[in-house]
Amino acid sequence: MTRAIRWTRRANRASNPGMLQAIVLLVILLIPAAAARAQAPAAQPDAALTERAVGAWELSNPAGTRKCAVTFRADRAGTARALSFGEGCVTTFPAVATIVAWSVGPSGSIRWIDRTGQPAFDFEETEVGIFESLRQGDPNVYFLTSLALAGKTLPTAEEIIGAWSLGQPSGRSLCALLLKQELAAGAGALEQRFAVDVAAGCERSIAALGLSHWRLDRELLVFGGRTGTLSFKREDDGRWTKTPPDSRPLVLSRP
Repeated sequence: MTRAIRWTRRANRASNPGMLQAIVLLVILLIPAAAARAQAPAAQPDAALTERAVGAWELSNPAGTRKCAVTFRADRAGTARALSFGEGCVTTFPAVATIVAWSVGPSGSIRWIDRTGQPAFDFEETEVGIFESLRQGDPNVYFLTSLALAGKTLPTAEEIIGAWSLGQPSGRSLCALLLKQELAAGAGALEQRFAVDVAAGCERSIAALGLSHWRLDRELLVFGGRTGTLSFKREDDGRWTKTPPDSRPLVLSRP
């Protein structure tokens, strides 16, 4: 009898028109949010970090007694990018036999993708251009070295602070910038986003960027503004060139 009474009470509450309307309204409100989550695109790797990785690499063991040449290519391989291994690589490192592509992870790590589309290696950067990977169930430690980046020193904020000219490779100046050591407005103490002053009279397309802060990301100098980010890499002559390159190259140089 007690169970019958409880069931009747639940049935009466469920049949209450006001409660039914509330439930229907809640479902209607939740459906768009769920759909938005389902349709939200996956975060895309930073284009500048992808650009820095294209080129010649070397895979090795910690002692450097076993080595293998690897080339990261820019052309697409599914959702990632193509790579190729040097002769004898699979014999030296059997674990790479199924690797067909590479990509840059959210934190700047290098991921190797296997034939099933799954990450099989995740290399974390330990020094400039030197990455290390440990794999579950695999006793080996793998080192991946960028032949273009290894050995380079990272720029420091002290080198960057001061006046710069943003312009074209031909030398024509488009805008004067002052990179400051003070944190940018709204930046937390650990964010390392610093203020930048943009001079009046800048070329229209540069002014439209709305540059508001700068930061160092590994060896890259990154500006942030209203329209996103703008990255530069240091050249041997001390200038900084926009990366990845596009139809409108830009150069940072001291005035």
